[in-house]
Amino acid sequence: MRRLLTTFAAFLTLFLPSPDPSWAQPQRPEDPDGMAERVRACTSCHGDQGRASSQGYLPRIAGKPAGYLYNQLISFREDQRHYPLMKGLLNHLDDAYLREMAEHFAGLDLPYPAPQLAGADAALLKQGEDLVRRGDPARGIPACANCHGSRLTGVQPAIPGLLGLPRDYLNAQLGAWKTGQRRSAKPDCMATIAKQLTPADVSAVSTWLASQRVPSPSGPSREPANAQSTECGVLASQSAHPIPGVPIATTRVAGPGNTLGQGEYLARAGNCIACHTAPGGKAFAGGRALHTPFGTVYSGNLTPDRATGLGAWNREDFWRAMHEGRSRDGRLLNPAFPYQNYTRLTRTDSDALFDYLQSLPAVLSPNRTHDLRFPFGTPWAIAIWRSLYFSPQPPIQDATRSPNWNRGAYLVNTLGHCDACHAPRNFLGATRNGQALAGGQVAKSRWYAPSLASADEASMRDWPRRESTGSPSPRTGCRSG
Repeated sequence: MRRLLTTFAAFLTLFLPSPDPSWAQPQRPEDPDGMAERVRACTSCHGDQGRASSQGYLPRIAGKPAGYLYNQLISFREDQRHYPLMKGLLNHLDDAYLREMAEHFAGLDLPYPAPQLAGADAALLKQGEDLVRRGDPARGIPACANCHGSRLTGVQPAIPGLLGLPRDYLNAQLGAWKTGQRRSAKPDCMATIAKQLTPADVSAVSTWLASQRVPSPSGPSREPANAQSTECGVLASQSAHPIPGVPIATTRVAGPGNTLGQGEYLARAGNCIACHTAPGGKAFAGGRALHTPFGTVYSGNLTPDRATGLGAWNREDFWRAMHEGRSRDGRLLNPAFPYQNYTRLTRTDSDALFDYLQSLPAVLSPNRTHDLRFPFGTPWAIAIWRSLYFSPQPPIQDATRSPNWNRGAYLVNTLGHCDACHAPRNFLGATRNGQALAGGQVAKSRWYAPSLASADEASMRDWPRRESTGSPSPRTGCRSG
């Protein structure tokens, strides 16, 4: 699989004419097995700057945000975007390889050509600039710059730039959003906005954008996107496919009750995706096997599919699951789901987390029945376990401690549920009293989760704050985590 793209590129050279030297790779890379060589199939079509072909304009991919490129690769592979050639190339490539491809192209810093469009009507340019820079509040149309950055070169990790593109290509993309040929993660802000644009608006926007020079530096910024009154699912869905080393921007969304940014943060802090994503499966769609001394438990589908996920749930249902350990129908949940920790989640955070999960793409993924030895998993056995080890609890605030300490305790003991792994358990699977974060063998595995309280193991008590917050260690040169 490592040489799949190289092999395809060699095949293309038998049938394609010699490439135009203005976009061809100037020379073969020194590393014959490096990523630059493996993606020659991509550059054979897209070139350095993008190029026109008999199948339409093939856009530039160099220098675009890694998260955006990765999302597009996933969309082509999963048939969310339709182009058979791309599907064939990507069908057998796993997520890690697609991340590597995205990071490679995102790291390229190639010059942009001068704008190809000049001499457009001044009134049309003024209309386009107004829509791009300021939007049209009277019609509920936000400015393009709110999400794509003040410099219009994109925003990390997943919003592309709008400059350096031909007018016809921009027209085609806006038309595809208007007609539903292009779709994105819900809430689909681009579809909402595009449907409000008139043909004259589209012409003005594309003309102004195509006439602008790309600023230097041309890379995406790290400024947070500001979606104002339009909810955007792109950044919310980015946690499903995070790019290592790329900071996750948050969307500042004005308006009452919008909690997607906070919910995404909470989902990442709780690492929900780790247990609720099966190997090779869709993010948050459940089905991951969790092996315990009592048998195998399968994680549930957290996506908003009505038949198999949380689509029929509301905030109250979700709060009851988190706080009381009960499902929507009132049945007791298996304590492999760590509601012993989540019971101390605040109601505000529970609602924000639920709102974020509801914004994800719905995935039809039936939940698997747990495979537990009798009597484990029966309602009466769970009821007995709960009577011994669980009762709903409020959030903890220690008035003698600082706000930072209380926030840290909340992250460790509630959202992070660190003691689910880093604490010893008794013969019924409950954490042992008085030994929180003392470390222990993870059930049915060879992994020992070290103590987070002992300086002899993994305690951070004596660490400088510089090391504990992810900065390189002055002693080892490594980052924590």
